[in-house]
Amino acid sequence: MKIRMQRLVVPAMIAALAIGAVPCVAQVPTPPSPPGPPNPPASPRPPRAPRAPRAWLGGDSGVARIDTVLPFSSNGTVDLSLVAGTMKVSTWDRNQVRVVASTTGAPSLQLDASSSHLSLEQTRSGGRHGRNDDVGIATYDVTVPAGSRASLSAVSGSINAAGLRGAVDVSNVSGSVDLRDLGSSLNVEGVSGRITVANVASDAHVENVSGRVSLSGVGGSATAETVSGGITVAGVRGDRVHVTTVSGDIEFVGSVTSSGRYEFETHSGDANLKLASNTQATVSVETFSGSVSNDFPGAVRRKNGDPDDNSTNFDFIINRGGGRVRVETFSGSVHISQGNQ
Repeated sequence: MKIRMQRLVVPAMIAALAIGAVPCVAQVPTPPSPPGPPNPPASPRPPRAPRAPRAWLGGDSGVARIDTVLPFSSNGTVDLSLVAGTMKVSTWDRNQVRVVASTTGAPSLQLDASSSHLSLEQTRSGGRHGRNDDVGIATYDVTVPAGSRASLSAVSGSINAAGLRGAVDVSNVSGSVDLRDLGSSLNVEGVSGRITVANVASDAHVENVSGRVSLSGVGGSATAETVSGGITVAGVRGDRVHVTTVSGDIEFVGSVTSSGRYEFETHSGDANLKLASNTQATVSVETFSGSVSNDFPGAVRRKNGDPDDNSTNFDFIINRGGGRVRVETFSGSVHISQGNQ
């Protein structure tokens, strides 16, 4: 009996000890994990570049009147166009642009401006998506910084600009163009109307289909062309001049540089050259059925070409020559004289 009890008690005690050991092992605390490296701070987002301020007037249907002053760069670009009316551009010494514009027809003026570019347009449809063609007569009066560049265009209207120091580009289908006191290069294209240009610091290029062209006070080279209309060129300081017309007279007043090249061509019109007293040039003249005359003091006349040629072909040597001047006409006369310069 005693031995039997021992057999029961001993296994029971071993089992109890085994059961009690489990929670003792489980209760041993787990050492904490060492802290990891701190997360790097997030990179700051770069600031956005400031947007140039913009002004927009017109919407989808346009407006009938604009009167506003906006900030503008001293050498910004102005783009003005109208269907019918008048355009005037002047300058001041402020970094601002002032726009005063109106139309007598349906609201059709569209203005889009930033600090460096301004666009003013008279839309033919009375709006970008409309069908009304009654745009009426528009009037533009725009004042810009003197250093501005300008692109000016009209379908039927007058364009007047003065004082711009940047490059100027002008086109007009029907109407007059008057430009003066410009500080850079000039390009003008016209179809029907008078074009007058005075005082350009650099090169000047003028083309017209039907209408008189007057070009004076050019600091660089000068080009003037017409199909039907007379051309007057005076006071060109550059050494390249090209003047041509199909039907119209040509008049040139000024000096000729010793290394210059000057060309004058007309089909049915007279050519009148009034040269400065200090001119040193060889003037080559050719005409088919026109007369040639020379009043320049001391000029030596020399016959050129085939003696049997019916055309009149002469050289006039002025002050022993120098610059090259060529004059050609088909049925017009050529006259050379000394001007007052």
